[in-house]
Amino acid sequence: MTSTNDLWCADTIFNLTIVFNKGFMYIMSYFTSSLRRLSPVLAALGLSASLVACAPTNGDDEDKINILTSTQVWADVVDAITDDSQVKIETIVKGTDADPHSFEPTAMDMAKAGEADIVVVGGGGYDSWLYSRVDEKKVVHALSLSEHDHATHEDDDHAGHDHGPVAEDAETNEHVWYNTSALSQVAEDTAKAITAINPEVKVDPGAVQSTIDALDKRIHALPAAKIAQTHPIADHILLHTQMADITPAGYRATTLSESEPTAADVNAFLELIKSGDVQLLIDTPQSSTPYSTRIREAAEAKQIPVIEVAETPAAGTNFFDFFNSTVEGFEKASERVGHAR
Repeated sequence: MTSTNDLWCADTIFNLTIVFNKGFMYIMSYFTSSLRRLSPVLAALGLSASLVACAPTNGDDEDKINILTSTQVWADVVDAITDDSQVKIETIVKGTDADPHSFEPTAMDMAKAGEADIVVVGGGGYDSWLYSRVDEKKVVHALSLSEHDHATHEDDDHAGHDHGPVAEDAETNEHVWYNTSALSQVAEDTAKAITAINPEVKVDPGAVQSTIDALDKRIHALPAAKIAQTHPIADHILLHTQMADITPAGYRATTLSESEPTAADVNAFLELIKSGDVQLLIDTPQSSTPYSTRIREAAEAKQIPVIEVAETPAAGTNFFDFFNSTVEGFEKASERVGHAR
């Protein structure tokens, strides 16, 4: 038989259970509401944590020799002398969309330059936007690191070579990657810089020399011809040929300094085209301007062969394949001149 005390205890427990349940539900309701308000924040924190956890680490890259180049040209030269996994190569200007003459580096570009172990550039004013703000000791270059003093890194000796008339400033032209001697020198200097940092890294500057020598031989074999350039890009090729550059002096001087030629300069060029003296025209589509387009159209109207010489290789094209195609362009255009004689 249930006692009065037992009934009282049971009733008390029942009532306390009801109170507890109500209190629990209230507390849960409060926390649920708070969690709803906090859920976007918690989700963001969770996403951030996930991204940090999933982000690749740079531990491996920190142990590598980081080499930064101004253009793809120099990246391919470096890549040709080493395939060591301990070398990481990056470049700033890729493809033909940007003109290196007027390129503006980003803060990220300059941060990479500051962190790089070696910076490879052409030199002169061409890519000073990259090297002018880094320690000169880690810069490998073909031309002097000065916008105004464009002496070559190794005085390019033409004493033993016969070549056609060229402008006095041709040897210091900033399009130095068309100079086979400069390519060899940059390959050698980069190899030395890599070895100085880590002697165990495999480098072989001679690996690319046979390619450079073959290009040099074909350039020297180009026949005599009178040429003109809408942009003075091919000086380092012409220096080793029998070709004579007859581009009007005023036009050449302004375009070489990245200035606009005067109307008189352009007219002098157009008159030269009309005269029939120009046998080959060199054009640079990457640096195309309204006046260079007019000159090219005038040459094509006279059926003068046009050789396209670009500043940089197209995206995905190796520089040495690109250089080979450029020399082929000269060879084919020269054949047309020979047949027309």
